[in-house]
Amino acid sequence: MFNNVVTSRPYTIEILQQALTFADEKNPDWYLTKPSLMNMMKQAGYKTFWITNQQTMTARNTMLTVFSKQTDKQFYMNQQRTQSAREYDSNVLAPFKAVLADPAPKKFIIVHLLGTHIKYKFRYPENQGKFDGKTDHVPPGLSSDELESYNDYDNANLYNDYVVASLIKDYKATDPNGFLLYFSDHGEEVYDTPPHKTQGRNEDSPTRHMYTVPFLLWTSEKWQAAHPRDFSQDVDRKYSSSELIHTWSDLAGLTYDGYDPTRSITNPQFKETTRWIGNPYKKNALIDYDTLPYGDQVGNQ
Repeated sequence: MFNNVVTSRPYTIEILQQALTFADEKNPDWYLTKPSLMNMMKQAGYKTFWITNQQTMTARNTMLTVFSKQTDKQFYMNQQRTQSAREYDSNVLAPFKAVLADPAPKKFIIVHLLGTHIKYKFRYPENQGKFDGKTDHVPPGLSSDELESYNDYDNANLYNDYVVASLIKDYKATDPNGFLLYFSDHGEEVYDTPPHKTQGRNEDSPTRHMYTVPFLLWTSEKWQAAHPRDFSQDVDRKYSSSELIHTWSDLAGLTYDGYDPTRSITNPQFKETTRWIGNPYKKNALIDYDTLPYGDQVGNQ
């Protein structure tokens, strides 16, 4: 688990245009002209798959559909027309097992979860509200509705942990020679930052919680034996998920013009750089994430 990773944009489409391509905050349009991670893995001889539990039948998600069509086979598990519908990420587990059983010798699999997107209460089964009614360790001054939303978000995260753990367990059961990398596309502000009145994501009023994301790498025994790597000294490096394509290339052993090992969080040559956040299409809108207030607040990293 890497402990200091942030996203550059607090919105799904916008960050995946960077994380899955060579685009970044300084070059936001490169996703239109340079190869994507899906293109490169296919060129490297992998059969490529896209499994998604995010709805694809909306104009907003057209870019995700374009990305998904760059893979060999797609599984669209969510046919809802609105995000605020009850849909669970356990939907992806069956197609993931089916893909693992595919006879292709080399496979690249993207699993796109709905995660903890609003409405939080709709992200987990109704009988799994472990934190319902919890009043300890919550921000001060919350209304009853805000407290319910806060606890719903914790429940959604707990269910997300179950889904990710299931993916790792199912992958491990195949005795693979490979790795699984999990990260969230963005964070979420749920009343944690003083004065504890903000919920959601707003690029014009950024808080650290909107940008901090989990970034977890699981490697199989076979992969580790073939590629002995010790990541223990890397876990606290400051990193932006907009640089993901370089980390993935490093782990997958891809070499090409444009690969930069200094931008891979797992590479010995890694160099920390400014973690820009903000709308790159607005004049003077980029700011350094590390200048945001409350950096010393417990739980904000």
